[in-house]
Amino acid sequence: MLRSIAIGAGFGGLGLAAVALLSFFGSLLWIFDLAANFRPQFSLLLVVLGGVSLAGGRRRLAWPVLGVGLIGLASMVPHFLDHPPAIAGDSPTIRVMAFNGGISNPNRAAVAAFIADEDPDVVFIFESSFEWEDTIRDADLPLQIISVVPRGQLSGVTVLARPDLKPGYLEVSLDGDVAAVTVDLGGQRIDVLGLHPLSPTTAARSDARDRLMARAADWVVGRDAEVVVVGDFNATPWSHAYSLLRDRAGLVDTLRGRGLQPSWPEGWGPLMIPIDHIFHTAGLGSANRRTGPAFGSAHRPVLVEIGFSS
Repeated sequence: MLRSIAIGAGFGGLGLAAVALLSFFGSLLWIFDLAANFRPQFSLLLVVLGGVSLAGGRRRLAWPVLGVGLIGLASMVPHFLDHPPAIAGDSPTIRVMAFNGGISNPNRAAVAAFIADEDPDVVFIFESSFEWEDTIRDADLPLQIISVVPRGQLSGVTVLARPDLKPGYLEVSLDGDVAAVTVDLGGQRIDVLGLHPLSPTTAARSDARDRLMARAADWVVGRDAEVVVVGDFNATPWSHAYSLLRDRAGLVDTLRGRGLQPSWPEGWGPLMIPIDHIFHTAGLGSANRRTGPAFGSAHRPVLVEIGFSS
């Protein structure tokens, strides 16, 4: 019986290992990149299957499966052991929140109460709507609505900011759900860009996502101020699209060194993955990054404190 289980685990692991290896080549084909988003799950399962095969004496099957699983796990090490830039001790800070609230989510009042309790300085709500904006106005938050859902659209991005940050709206000519604001942090300007590209469920949608990420990276490089980029990127740290934005613009992921903090899909336990992100340019640092409750959304909000780096 053990021999049969070991053989089954070994051959099943080899098939999964082939998928996992192809996921490292997401820039070649969109389906490979889609698979890359689930690298933590693939890697852990490969280690289990390889271990079962090895325990059953099927070494030739087990070692390749274990090897690919361990390579996948190794790619996650920076998210636990890295040391992202810290905030200088004398730096002013802002708390930034990014949340895909879900256009049909009925728990808008609970989200508004959460924002009041957390007291962030800048908030981006993706898949927002006129109903979301009405709820926010009714909640009388100490935040000013800087950017609203464009008329004629069912959903978009709503941006809130504390008035004493002297917030201003930035015009951004990028396709998709995008909004940008500028805030004053200790007398210096910080530009904050919010992105919500399409989910990569087809080749066309994946290409549209990647184009937006590349153009957003160019937008960041062209700014003459420090920049924060937030959003539901529909991409994990192992996705080609994620690297397209981070590496091309020289951005720092606030998740590095703080574990995985999965944000989607809420309620799926070990199948959840981190697709909601907050990045910043090298002159900034971060602290206290975490996710919050989903309040009926498929996503968890991401919150982080940002200031000038030490």
